[in-house]
Amino acid sequence: MSEIEIVQADSLDRHPGVEDLKKLPTEFEQWQEGEGIPIHKTFHVEDLKTVDLAPWKRYGLRAAFVNLADCHITSAMVIELDPGQTAQPMKHMFETWCYIVDGVGQTSFEQPNQPGGRVEWQKFSLFGPPLNTSYTHKNLDPFRPARILMVTNAPITFNLYHNDKFVFENPFVFEDRFRGQNDFFEPNIEFLRPRYLGARVLRTNIIPNVLETHLASWAMRGHGARTVHLSMSDHTSAAHLSSFGSGSYKKAHRHGPGAHVIILQGTGYSLLWEEGKPRRRVDWREGSMFAPPEWWFHQHFNTGEGPARYLALRRGGSPEHKMKIGMSGGENAEGPDQIEYEDEDPAIFAEYAAECAKNGLELKMPKPEYRSKG
Repeated sequence: MSEIEIVQADSLDRHPGVEDLKKLPTEFEQWQEGEGIPIHKTFHVEDLKTVDLAPWKRYGLRAAFVNLADCHITSAMVIELDPGQTAQPMKHMFETWCYIVDGVGQTSFEQPNQPGGRVEWQKFSLFGPPLNTSYTHKNLDPFRPARILMVTNAPITFNLYHNDKFVFENPFVFEDRFRGQNDFFEPNIEFLRPRYLGARVLRTNIIPNVLETHLASWAMRGHGARTVHLSMSDHTSAAHLSSFGSGSYKKAHRHGPGAHVIILQGTGYSLLWEEGKPRRRVDWREGSMFAPPEWWFHQHFNTGEGPARYLALRRGGSPEHKMKIGMSGGENAEGPDQIEYEDEDPAIFAEYAAECAKNGLELKMPKPEYRSKG
């Protein structure tokens, strides 16, 4: 008789061991554990410059993983090059964004039988290495380290293929994405305006400085809100830049998992909450990072004297590919994905007004005229 016990499907949730099965690590989590570098599992990062790192044998530099909310979709890693260091070449079957947290350097790219290309970068630069292209980071400063944040869709790739060699040693060349052209990372800019987005799309393969990038007004997101969506390196993953002025805050909204919010400029706080549950506050400044959990409302508040600006690196589909993947709450989603000022909890405005008064800031927003809940 077989040693395998057969149980009815409707009894699975009551069967001993099922909860343990649900907690088994994913292929991606097992790969992380085997890399021998820190895995920071946290709700938010106060400062990317101070994340603890350790030597990473795979690429010959210091690094750490940062697992925020819902890291089964996208995850982050921080890498650091010593002064003057050249890292070992990287090549992988997952997409990544490279945001320069600090330092100056260059990254060279190689494709079989192609001349290759190169991009020079500095603090606040953003670029995306083409998929499965070999690339090598080099720190050009002989005195100071360079630190890079990489936000990737590696969890999806690992969990789909279950094979390290396929991910890191795959010989396939995506010639439709990169053909070794030397001008691939020239700062050429083209603006698009897809119908389903309320803000422009900037198509370029390098942004030398995300603080200097022009943003378009997007009033539907709140008082003084400005945004631009990014299409880079033919990535299917997505990104956008947003800003809002002193004395103001954005409307609360929610969406699917995996959006890493990196604060580029300013000081403030964000409120995050699951509908019907208490709000959680995250205070932020330049270098902070957090990821709103799936279908949690989140709302951003500027408490500084100047504008606040952030970068969101996420899954969701680049507008260039006409994709809108998972930016809603999915099949279990109910209710609106944005709360208008007139419908928010009055305590939100009162808390922000008190923050402005405490900091000696002029409140630039009028008190909402709240709509009746009845």
